[in-house]
Amino acid sequence: MTQRSFKAAGLAFGVTSTLAFAAPALAQQDTQAMQRQLDALRAQVERMEQQLEAQQATPAASDSQDVAQTRELAEENRSLLESIQNSQISGTLQLNATYNDWDQVDKDTAGDMDFGKFVLALNGEHGNFLYGFDYRFYDGYQFLKSGWMGYQASENDTVKVGLVQTPFGNMDYGYLGWYGTLPYLSGFNDNQNAGIKWDHTQGAWDTSLAFFKSDQLGDGNEHYGANPVGSSAQGNSAENQLAGRVAYTFGQGTDYTTEINFSAKGGQLYNNQTNESGSNWQAAVGLNGSYGNWYTLLQATAYEYDAENPANSSISDNAMQIGAFGFNYLIPTEGQMYSASLAYSMNVDWGDIDNLYFYNDFSYVNPKGDYAPSTASNPGGFGDVDDPMLNDLGMKVTAGPYYAWFSVIANKNALGYFGSPTDGDWHTSVQSNFGFNF
Repeated sequence: MTQRSFKAAGLAFGVTSTLAFAAPALAQQDTQAMQRQLDALRAQVERMEQQLEAQQATPAASDSQDVAQTRELAEENRSLLESIQNSQISGTLQLNATYNDWDQVDKDTAGDMDFGKFVLALNGEHGNFLYGFDYRFYDGYQFLKSGWMGYQASENDTVKVGLVQTPFGNMDYGYLGWYGTLPYLSGFNDNQNAGIKWDHTQGAWDTSLAFFKSDQLGDGNEHYGANPVGSSAQGNSAENQLAGRVAYTFGQGTDYTTEINFSAKGGQLYNNQTNESGSNWQAAVGLNGSYGNWYTLLQATAYEYDAENPANSSISDNAMQIGAFGFNYLIPTEGQMYSASLAYSMNVDWGDIDNLYFYNDFSYVNPKGDYAPSTASNPGGFGDVDDPMLNDLGMKVTAGPYYAWFSVIANKNALGYFGSPTDGDWHTSVQSNFGFNF
């Protein structure tokens, strides 16, 4: 608009100049008529100059439109910027040192040190929309531990869809140390499944309900939580599972709290080789106590897998083949599991060291019927062994973003996890983990 006004003003000035220079040639015309035309042109030029000044004092329409578009763009991106500000990126880099008393190479070399893991996680919110994921890299494999999209339906209600933690037993881990317990190794604590979950909080009550279409994203064993492995020799996978958990916290809002929880899960157990469906169920009662610097966990779990295995299978029908961390192993198809944990956290001022954390996790499996873990000489788990037991005693040292776990892990027939013998004797693994969080 401003450019067009300048062009009009220039045209008017040009016409005026032309008439002025042509005046001698028009001497024969009526002088008064000429004067009237000149006066009219001058008046027109004055009006145009006034319009131009007004336009210069007020932003042009195109400029106003640009300002409006810029403002609209800023408004559209403001919520996105707020979302980025409300997102938290975190991660972990960890090295692992191990000494196993059953390994001759470890005896000869005083153990080994390897890459432990690299974790990259993101959690955030965008208004009422929530999201989070946790991706992990290990030596030779990687997987998505959890990944979900959520919605804050109300102050007390949240819905999550994706690979979410199963509401079962003591949350979030079910143990207080580093290595874990037999219920965790069996997939009954800190397990993730693919589906939808609803969480409701009302005062001291916490309630969760979930439906899981499948136990994991895929049928392999490269995942965090232990589940039946569809691509294994036995071929079972958990499908269409329902899970529920109810918890009540005594002393909520104080430094001394006791949570009592009840949970159950069950559904279809599909066999990829026979194309037939069995069933499975689990139930647990737990206690989660926090008393100042002291923490305790207690849990009792009962469960059963009723599978439709192939005839003459290479795996015992008294064992369920499950997997996690790229490793398959066997648990009893039916029985009870018990775990007890105790920990103490102590803040210190020792230079850069700011916390010492001491813990002990003990767990025990009582199979129903004959059960033997998988071994190199007996991969199918046929036969019977004494009840599996596992104990993890250790401490954690924290200095700013750096940490170190020191664990002495003793086990007897403990599911053959990561190669430990199941010969009825006690075996010990000493493990240290060094890393930092960011």
